[in-house]
Amino acid sequence: MLLLCYILFKMKKHIIILSILLSQLTSCSAQKSLSTYFDNKIQQAYSEHWVAGVRGGGSGTSFTIEFNKMLPEDIALVQVYFLNNKAKITKITETRYQASITGQANWERKEMPETDGQPKVTIVESPIKIEDNEAVLEYTHKGVKKYYKISPVKEKEPLYYPSVRPRN
Repeated sequence: MLLLCYILFKMKKHIIILSILLSQLTSCSAQKSLSTYFDNKIQQAYSEHWVAGVRGGGSGTSFTIEFNKMLPEDIALVQVYFLNNKAKITKITETRYQASITGQANWERKEMPETDGQPKVTIVESPIKIEDNEAVLEYTHKGVKKYYKISPVKEKEPLYYPSVRPRN
């Protein structure tokens, strides 16, 4: 009987160790693939808030990434996570890309999704924890989805567009 208790105790110890190892392995595979290195050096990344000068013209944030050189063909930029939002990335030039994030200010009431008379604010959580002056770039490299943390993101002065052209 003592021998049986000893064997069960040893097996229980191995089962516990095995379950801990398995839980660690599954949590590692559930994490997002964060790249610590991006093939092209980012020359600068900045955001610029804007507000239209006419009532109902809207507002938003332009997020811009400029690279030192053209991206290789096997890298495709997908979207960026910034300030609790995500936006698709558009190629502007060979080395400059931009994402447009719609703001909550200066929209016509009929264009804003509402809940109980208040504009509906959708918060998008980044796949990787970031601060307000950081962004996460989602891209594919040879077909594999990856993420790269951009830090810091510089904030330019906001653009307040005039409602009419100034007279000379």
